[in-house]
Amino acid sequence: MQGKTYDALVVGTGPGGASVALRLAKAGKKVAILERGSRVTRPGTIIGALAGSDIPSMIPTLTSPSFLRGIALGGTTLLYCGTAASPPKWMKTKFGIDLEGYADETIEELGLKPLPEEKLGLAARRIMNAANDLGYHWEPLRKFIRPKAAKKGFCTGSSCMMGCACGAKWNASEYVDEAVKLGADLYMKARVDRVLIHDDIAVGVVAKTRDGDKDLWGRSVIISAGGVGTPGILLRSGITAAGKKFFTDPVVIVYALSKLGPGSKYDPPMSVGSYEFYEEHIVFANLTDPSIQLPFMMALARPTRFWQAFQTGNALGIMVKIGDEMNGEVLKNERFRKKMGKVEKERLRRGVEISTKILLKAGAEPETISVTPIRLSHPGGTARIGEVVNQNLEAEIKNLFCCDASVIPDTIGLPPVLSIISFGKRLGDYLLQNKRI
Repeated sequence: MQGKTYDALVVGTGPGGASVALRLAKAGKKVAILERGSRVTRPGTIIGALAGSDIPSMIPTLTSPSFLRGIALGGTTLLYCGTAASPPKWMKTKFGIDLEGYADETIEELGLKPLPEEKLGLAARRIMNAANDLGYHWEPLRKFIRPKAAKKGFCTGSSCMMGCACGAKWNASEYVDEAVKLGADLYMKARVDRVLIHDDIAVGVVAKTRDGDKDLWGRSVIISAGGVGTPGILLRSGITAAGKKFFTDPVVIVYALSKLGPGSKYDPPMSVGSYEFYEEHIVFANLTDPSIQLPFMMALARPTRFWQAFQTGNALGIMVKIGDEMNGEVLKNERFRKKMGKVEKERLRRGVEISTKILLKAGAEPETISVTPIRLSHPGGTARIGEVVNQNLEAEIKNLFCCDASVIPDTIGLPPVLSIISFGKRLGDYLLQNKRI
């Protein structure tokens, strides 16, 4: 590592870093990819999930609910539900950022589409039909899950969120592996501490490795360490505007028991859902916690009926995800402060109300309705366009770029992976077309 110079240094292997690295490697550029973690060897298991997670972030504190953050090759795409939501229209109309062509390219390239009807799951179809009977608009959601790619038989349970044991769910490590085959260098267990800056120009990074601090040099530096990791690196590099105000898309799951058939834990997560209320900053999908976590979360959802946690096989679950207000702060040490206010609580209340109606229509027993504590999902906006980076994703330091959820300029309230991939391809094209590397 020491002493090498690259056309581009890409820090992070989530969807943003992986997609820009692959774009540049395909063009024959000399690319180094740095990953803080390692490759998860047992995906789909609790051991694999814990090995690829930032454990402290999963513990709620007095200043913030918990959230899930991947620290491994592929980033949080190891642990996501695999839902491929299109970039929101406001990205183009409000901020002039057109990602649609890149999203369409990715949809075709990866064969992204809803799961076949027989793979949606019995409980998911029952919830979707109940919602539509009530006049809501639910439908199968486009997924990063390709049943035909399954190597061991298609997995259908909610343990998909602990990784994918069968290989059907795409994650960003696929792009990284392809870039390596094209000549990119991959350094794992290399945690980037800060950017090396000379005369207001980014010239490299300092990475902490098992062999001590190492310097790596590049003509462009692309920080793609995620909505929390990226502002941490920027702050440690002296860019003080990073990490001030961010979004987190808070989530609760509404649970209920039904005797009409198998529960939601046997279905692929978020296989059906609704963006009908997106303008109100609320989205819905079928979802339960991973099987090993489900009893605990059901008990927390309604402690006075804790015995419901022993009936997980009959539990129906609906996820309520909202867009939150831009507030809070990410710190240098990559911990953060974020509280839920009246706006968030009202949106969640509205989502829970709608979900309860759907569950009752689907045959749930009224006395079993329960709601989990708030959790946070895919934080972003911590190095947002217009304040920390420009429309080309370049910071105030020349040749320093950011490319992940941190650049998203406003609360997104949707699964962001397809948007982040699109940002990565867009940045790769910009660097190549403008000879920035």
